[in-house]
Amino acid sequence: MRREEYIVYRIKFKNYLDAVKFLGDLAQIAERLGHHPDVELKYVNLVLKLTTHDAGNRVTDRDLAWPGK
Repeated sequence: MRREEYIVYRIKFKNYLDAVKFLGDLAQIAERLGHHPDVELKYVNLVLKLTTHDAGNRVTDRDLAWPGK
């Protein structure tokens, strides 16, 4: 069984609304690219996990080319 691979980003925002706005903007980009990170938002703390789901949750060129990297 292959181990799952992720690129993980942890971002802390000044307030909840800033975090939600960022997440909304990110969702637009992800939808346009057809490549969606796993996200977890806890108040002002956002965790993004980039992986290619249809490649067995491995890091691929699609993850490495993610905007803003």
